[in-house]
Amino acid sequence: MERTDVIVVGAGPVGLCLAGELALRGVRVTVLERLREPDPTIKSGSVNVASAEILDRRGLLPAAEESHRRRMEAAGFSGGKLGRTVRELVDAATETTRRFPVTGHFAGMLFRADLVDQNDPVLAAHTAVANGIAVPQHDLELLLAEYCAQHGAEIRRGVEVHGVRGDLFGDADVVVETSAGEFTAGWVVAADGGRSVLRKQLGIDFAGTDPEMVGYQAIADFDDPSELRRGWNWTRGGVYAYGPIPGRILVARFGPQPEDKNAPVTLEELQRTVREVTGVPVTIEKIHGRATRWSDNARQARSYRQGRVFLAGDAAHVHSPFSAQGLNLGLGDAVNLGWKLAATIKGWAPAGLLDTYQTERHPIGAWVLDWTRAQVALLRGDERTAQLRKVVGELFTVPGATNRMIALSSGLMQHYDVAEDADAPVGSIAGDVELASGGRLADHAHDGRFVLVDRSSDGRFADSVRQLESRVAYVADPTPDASLPSLLVRPDGIIAWADTRNPERSDDTVRKLLDAALLRWAGR
Repeated sequence: MERTDVIVVGAGPVGLCLAGELALRGVRVTVLERLREPDPTIKSGSVNVASAEILDRRGLLPAAEESHRRRMEAAGFSGGKLGRTVRELVDAATETTRRFPVTGHFAGMLFRADLVDQNDPVLAAHTAVANGIAVPQHDLELLLAEYCAQHGAEIRRGVEVHGVRGDLFGDADVVVETSAGEFTAGWVVAADGGRSVLRKQLGIDFAGTDPEMVGYQAIADFDDPSELRRGWNWTRGGVYAYGPIPGRILVARFGPQPEDKNAPVTLEELQRTVREVTGVPVTIEKIHGRATRWSDNARQARSYRQGRVFLAGDAAHVHSPFSAQGLNLGLGDAVNLGWKLAATIKGWAPAGLLDTYQTERHPIGAWVLDWTRAQVALLRGDERTAQLRKVVGELFTVPGATNRMIALSSGLMQHYDVAEDADAPVGSIAGDVELASGGRLADHAHDGRFVLVDRSSDGRFADSVRQLESRVAYVADPTPDASLPSLLVRPDGIIAWADTRNPERSDDTVRKLLDAALLRWAGR
């Protein structure tokens, strides 16, 4: 019986990201994946800014930028609103001075770059990854798998997990039963998708709302696609998007679900739905790879943990795939849980640290479910919904409205309650922190430690972390600019403490707040 520290079930982006985080901190981790090869099926075509910053903090931004470049070249310079969005992304890729990447949509209403204030401090703090967001899911999985291999994580493919047994709430190992025999581990993370075997076996309640629509996505050859309008289009039958990748079609209809949701999507099923929704009598000649079928089934596990077993990604929450929110939400789960579980295994985790995975991530998941439900409500093809879309679209033109929507869609508005009596930006994502001494904060986060950026003139915060070198990277960055605070940033990019140079706080109080943050998150 093979034994390891952690078994991750599922080698999708979430499972691989989590395994990489654990291996980075010296944890023995094995990933068990049912599929024998990475799935090339077309799924998400990009990550949001918050997810790209995860890659940046681990030194993976150059690889993401290369994937982004290939994606932009494949998309080409198609016409219409979607084509303009592609052109803006391509143009941005050649700029030295970065702009915030304006991409994405809400219920098919594309965000317009001309309505975005690039001087908005929320957006301006997150521009370094602008050329690393158009990363298709298949590329992301390959990138993360290579990262796992570099850090010693083992990926076992062709292994189907049947269940777990043991005292999940005791100190003994968990036994994982698989098609390849039994494995044991101190901890197990189920990242095995919306139909999670482990979540079902453990009886974790998966409450939510039933689906109203069925969607399909594929790369296909059409006999004559000239009448298919590029970009997002609403019809009485549903909604569809054609392009920007040649042959890419996404189509969704409202109505009953297929009798067998697990059956492969046939060419006939896809063609019938495309014709029904678009009203165009196209003939599909060939599907490249596999077409995917999805719905707006929106559910969330009431608990992300049962003893020594955790849920992450789609195993913890499912919803419609619009704007790739599921992928991004799952990556956020992975980096939040990864360092906390590693700290527990290595023996320095503060009391209750693992419990914060639930308290921090569950509310974010609930918000994303509502965000996607709102989009589905706006996609209906009736006249009343069309009028509502028109009103919402006009609201996007109000100054600041598009900025707010983009910030939400990009994952920048996530906030955790990490400290009492804390000033902004504590609890927020650090973003692109440039250092007066050269380089960026992300450059010091590649090894997965906390990062303390000390901007005081006398290095007054160095003593607080002198005995924590294995957990905290200290960066002296003295600057007289009072607008640049000293920061303590967690391994997941969340600001745990900041010296905002508040005149109402004494130096002693500020130092005590830092020590309290270190005690709460980095242990003694």
